[in-house]
Amino acid sequence: MDKHSKFFSSGRAWIRGIIGIAIGAFFLWLALHQTSGEQVKGILSQAHIGWLATAIGFYAVNMIVRVVRWRQLLWDVKPLSFGSVGIAILVGYAMNNILPARLGELFRANFAGQRYQISRSAIAGSIVLERVLDGLIVVLSLLLGRLFVREQAVLSSLTAIGGTLFTTIFIVLWASTRKSKRNWFARLPSTISSRIQEFRKGLAGMHGNKFAQVACLSLIIWLLEGIAQWAVLKAIGVSLAWQQMLSVIGVVNLSTLLPSAPGFVGTYQYAYAFTLSLFGYQSAQGVAAATASQIFLLGSLTLVGLGLYFYLNLIKPKIQF
Repeated sequence: MDKHSKFFSSGRAWIRGIIGIAIGAFFLWLALHQTSGEQVKGILSQAHIGWLATAIGFYAVNMIVRVVRWRQLLWDVKPLSFGSVGIAILVGYAMNNILPARLGELFRANFAGQRYQISRSAIAGSIVLERVLDGLIVVLSLLLGRLFVREQAVLSSLTAIGGTLFTTIFIVLWASTRKSKRNWFARLPSTISSRIQEFRKGLAGMHGNKFAQVACLSLIIWLLEGIAQWAVLKAIGVSLAWQQMLSVIGVVNLSTLLPSAPGFVGTYQYAYAFTLSLFGYQSAQGVAAATASQIFLLGSLTLVGLGLYFYLNLIKPKIQF
């Protein structure tokens, strides 16, 4: 049994998966409670192909920038080529879409560590930093978006929880990378201490000019992400101003923090339906928007990532990049 097989057979992974699927099913039921599958199907059948193609194009550029950013974060751990980082991120994101409860993040660290002989702890550190930066931008989007919608207790709670969570994690990560005369980890078992030190290597991008570069790349990523989601909405007849899109980006992407079913099924539908209802749209349009995003954006990414994974591991396992 190889290491990837062991990952899939992990008992904890199965437990997280079952919980994620249950949560996704619950939110899908909530989203469909005020609409019907026939209404959603009717909206999707009339989707504008041109706008969907535009969304896929911007999403592809978004992924390229994500590869550049992760390569920057990994550079101090091990310099890798654009292609090597691209393979790992595409495979990891694909697995994140087909595995429940965001288990794809763990798979990405395992896959990249095994393939490129890098400490999985260091990779995990870079992934955590990547996700925290994304979270801070998403919360900022929601905070700005709230200025243009009527007061909503749910939005206020999401902003407060998300802001507190990501700010706290960022501060803890930043503090953990500061040099100190005391070795706080000296009393820990050597195996744990070494993993913590490796994890800190993955956080090297938090300081100096590199952090400014990574932060700018993160802003570009979410601009492209927002345009892609806006184009999906246009495809199903939903027209939102940029101020309204800030709320969509905030709510929809914060919903992915919850353990959920593969492809964020359920949580995505509910988040879209709830946010679009703030702007006078029907639940069916929100569910259709989420479904279109999952099929054409997440779906296309998943096909590419899985194709790469099976090609490298089954068709030509010894290929070198």
